[in-house]
This record gives sequence, structure tokens and C-alpha cells, in this order.
Amino acid sequence: MKFTLIKDVKGDSLMRPLLGGLLLFILLFLSADIVLKNDHIGLTPTQLSQTLFGNEEEYIEPVTEHFLLELMHSDIFFIMMTLLTLSAVYARLCQNKKLRLININITMTAALLTIIFLPLSYYLSAYFILPFIISFYTWHLMALMMTLGSLYYLFIPQKSDLK
Repeated sequence: MKFTLIKDVKGDSLMRPLLGGLLLFILLFLSADIVLKNDHIGLTPTQLSQTLFGNEEEYIEPVTEHFLLELMHSDIFFIMMTLLTLSAVYARLCQNKKLRLININITMTAALLTIIFLPLSYYLSAYFILPFIISFYTWHLMALMMTLGSLYYLFIPQKSDLK
């Protein structure tokens, strides 16, 4: 996290490619996470409902509580690591304070809601399935946008950099 101590991150010959690599890996992780979740639990209301509650007509067993808790455990860790790192980079590179504040807060809130809505869907009601899917896509799309924005701010000269 040395980049939090360096004043000119864009001008540092070591930190610029390191942050670029980190952001590319975050981009790959977010994309792979969407594909993986779609494969494991489904990201449509019908698929997720069948995963959580099963389907007797199609002989689909519901997921176990153990599977759900393991999924949540890994999600909490990867969300925390991804979003805290991404937010630190984005906050350093984005010069617009209002945009930075809104994007980081929406992303963090949607990620937190994702963690809350999945067990609520499993334990309480299927009504939480759609809010889970919406919050899942919201935090992933916002994080992808923040990653692409950070790459843009890191490698494309801005008006403030040309002085």
C-alpha cells in the first residue's frame, strides 16, 4: 500500500505499472466472479431459486447450509480485499471528490447488501432473491466502472497533470 504514501502516483516509475497490474487483476477478478457465481448459484431469479430451494420436478436438490455459509465466507473475504484495495486506488486517482464519494459508497453499500440478502433469501423468503441479484450486479458494475476509471486516471493525462 505504498501508493497511499506517494504524492504523485502517476509520475512514480515503479508504482504506475504496479497499480496498472493490480487494476487489471481486479478487472479480471470481477469478470470471473460474475461468471463463477452464474455457474455455481445462478444469477437469474429462476436459477437462484432452484439452487436455494431445489426443484422436485427436475430432481434438483437444494443447496446445503454448509455450502451457503462457505460461499458467504469466501465472498466476504474477497469483497473486502477487492473493494478496500480498489477504493484506496480510486480515491487517490479520482480528483472529483463528489464523484469519488458517491461511487465508493454505492459500491460498498451494494456489496454489503449482497452479503445480507443471500442468507435472507435462504432462511426467510424468496422475496430477497431479486434484491440479491440487483445488489450483486450493482456492486460488480460499479467496481468495474471504478477500475476502468482508475486505469483511465492512471494512464491518460488529465488537464491538472499538464500544468
